[in-house]
Amino acid sequence: MRLASQSDRIHAAGGEVIAISVDPEERQAAMFQRWPTPSTTYVSDPGGETYLQAMNMFDPNERGGIALPGLFVLDPAGKLVYEYRGHDFADRRDDEEAFAALEGLGLDAIDPVAGGPVDESVDLDQKGAFTPRILVPYFKGNRFGALAIQMRAEGEEAKRLATEHREMADAILAAWDQVKPS
Repeated sequence: MRLASQSDRIHAAGGEVIAISVDPEERQAAMFQRWPTPSTTYVSDPGGETYLQAMNMFDPNERGGIALPGLFVLDPAGKLVYEYRGHDFADRRDDEEAFAALEGLGLDAIDPVAGGPVDESVDLDQKGAFTPRILVPYFKGNRFGALAIQMRAEGEEAKRLATEHREMADAILAAWDQVKPS
């Protein structure tokens, strides 16, 4: 969501967003229709067999196998110039380092790409699909849970992790305010 709210900045820096998950193409088509991410290309990688396992971004132990969160910037030759690898499904960090790496490449701006996949016949209310109407309550709950843990945690690492999680929730809620459908 945070990257979707920054799509103009990404395109101005010559980049595009590709989201890879283990979800089948039908669920990705539903996600693309439900969420305000018109310039994001969704790539289906069931079982993580094509991309996620090779990138070491697949957790086989969580719900039968899920993609781990990550953020990568590649130069036009395919060389990795920035990487962030999340530790679990909820591990998201600030994107500014990724933007600095992308903008540091000095690429020409590109026109927004048409995202997808597009399948207007797909069922938008698939079981287990994260929907826009639950995004705000979900991340407000994340925020307040992290705040409570931050206040009672002992040790610097625990406090730092709780603070990072609260800041992540705040950033996602702020991004949603910028892109939410009317």
